[in-house]
Amino acid sequence: MVNDKAPENYQHKFLECDERFEAIFGLTSAASKIIDSNLTIIRVNQALVNLLGYSSDELVGTQIMDYACEDDKRHWHELQEAMWHKGKPNFQLDACIVKKDRSLAWVHVTTILFKENEVAYAYTILDDFTSWKQLQESERRLSLAVTYSKMAVWELNLETRAITRSEGFEKLFGLSKSDEISDEATLLKMFEPEDRQKLESVLNNIHPGQNFDFQGRILTPDGIIKWINFQGKAERDAMGAKILGTLYDITRDKMAEREKDDFISIASHELKTPLTALKGSLQVLERMKENPTPMFAVMVKQAAKSMDKVTNLVDELLNAGRVAEGQLHLKTTRFNISRAIDECCLHVTAAGTYQITVGGEKDLELEGDSERIQRVIVNFVNNAVKYAPQSKEIAILVSRVSGFIRVSVTDQGPGIPADRVPYLFDRFYRADQNGMQYSGLGLGLYISAEIIKKHNGHIGVDSQPGTGSTFWFELPA
Repeated sequence: MVNDKAPENYQHKFLECDERFEAIFGLTSAASKIIDSNLTIIRVNQALVNLLGYSSDELVGTQIMDYACEDDKRHWHELQEAMWHKGKPNFQLDACIVKKDRSLAWVHVTTILFKENEVAYAYTILDDFTSWKQLQESERRLSLAVTYSKMAVWELNLETRAITRSEGFEKLFGLSKSDEISDEATLLKMFEPEDRQKLESVLNNIHPGQNFDFQGRILTPDGIIKWINFQGKAERDAMGAKILGTLYDITRDKMAEREKDDFISIASHELKTPLTALKGSLQVLERMKENPTPMFAVMVKQAAKSMDKVTNLVDELLNAGRVAEGQLHLKTTRFNISRAIDECCLHVTAAGTYQITVGGEKDLELEGDSERIQRVIVNFVNNAVKYAPQSKEIAILVSRVSGFIRVSVTDQGPGIPADRVPYLFDRFYRADQNGMQYSGLGLGLYISAEIIKKHNGHIGVDSQPGTGSTFWFELPA
């Protein structure tokens, strides 16, 4: 019987274990190294050579800390200290290391303390998870891009009709976290009936490999209509047929598109009238030029009036364009506000039809762009003339209000319904009342509001149907 405790058997088994370790150390795909108590690398395997890009000779004699990213060095060193000097048998951490080509790799580090011939060494495995880290970073960036672009990602299983969605889906649809849109039927119910049928048809007839782009209106639980853009592509994988895509709120784009269409319609209508009158006047003047009659002067005056109207409309367009592009620049001076009011209202007082009274503190002075402030006042007065033609008296009051100088223009006209007041200073909005159509592009109050904002002031209106309206602005005193 063989005695397993014989010295030669111990020696044989030791050699076998050593050979196995050498085989595993050299051939394993896990990057490995052995360091001594000075943290100096004394052995490396081929996997570590492949990971870092250095040769074995370049690595042996250096320290792994030499390859650590700066942010990880402190923590890694503290763990090494705890193992070598405080009896900690092993440690683990995730760290970033710099390769020979200066690219980065992320590794799970596992270090185990062991002794050989009473000498302490440490065996370290560096498990490369760079690909996972890069995937995680890509997903994070995609998530940020989706969040900041106010989009949501969705997936529809074409077999079960179940919907999977990203964060932000509920916000786009005006839902709370407790509300559920988990399948196609629930989603379709959110859409207006006409658009619902169109979307349902698209989803039912799409095949793998096809793209679609759909725009439709939804009604949110709080009664707001939104335009939603659905984009996606149908595909088939191991999990079955599905549609993967994005959706985002295009309500603002649709509103802008509608405003553009409204503006083109309004501008065409407003320009057509004076241009037609101007063309007619010029045709009559052409026939009269050889033999002028008393009508000649009237036609010249009419042509000039039509040209002024065209010029004013074009001027409004140019000013609106400058405002929209942030190109509204101020020429600031110090001026007397009452004197500025008198100057800019001459066109009304000279006609003799309307009486303008200026009251309040007439000696107040302002720091601002006098010409643009006068434009605001003229706009207020012209609106009083246009929308309150029966009110022959227009009152302008200058006063101090809590560190501001307020200028208010009051008429005795029909007033403005409360539901229209919030929109008066919007671009292209015209407060047509009782079916009456008024001229203008709906830009005057919009431009006025931007001028006052540029002066760090406030603008508003107080009105009650049947008791007239007071348009006002305040500028810092």
